Amino acid sequence: SASTQEHLKRVYASFALCMFLAAAGAYVNVVTHFFQFSFLVGLGALGLMIWLTATPHNRETEQKRLAMLAGFAFLTGTNLGPLLEVCIAINPSIIPTAFLGTAAIFSCFSLSALYARRRSFLYLGG
Repeated sequence: SASTQEHLKRVYASFALCMFLAAAGAYVNVVTHFFQFSFLVGLGALGLMIWLTATPHNRETEQKRLAMLAGFAFLTGTNLGPLLEVCIAINPSIIPTAFLGTAAIFSCFSLSALYARRRSFLYLGG
């Protein structure tokens, strides 16, 4: 139905936003080494996640919850900085390959969920 497709568009848009914000956070950490206190960044991400789950979902808090989700995604991305530095030391092409593969798979699933006429395409089977 149209309302289901609209809901899916919003869900996949928020997933895409989180993916790009996490990538931006990881880039900021790897390039600038600004967030070297990964324990504090992890606590900040955990705090945002708890705050997000404790905030009720309604029209008035929708933008606030999206901001909390965006902050959580960014901080999670910055927390991946040390792991990404190890990957860069091994083979720098791992990171863009993983990012582009994830983005391609995400895009394909999103488009199939949004534009499939038959619901049978949405279920992948056992």
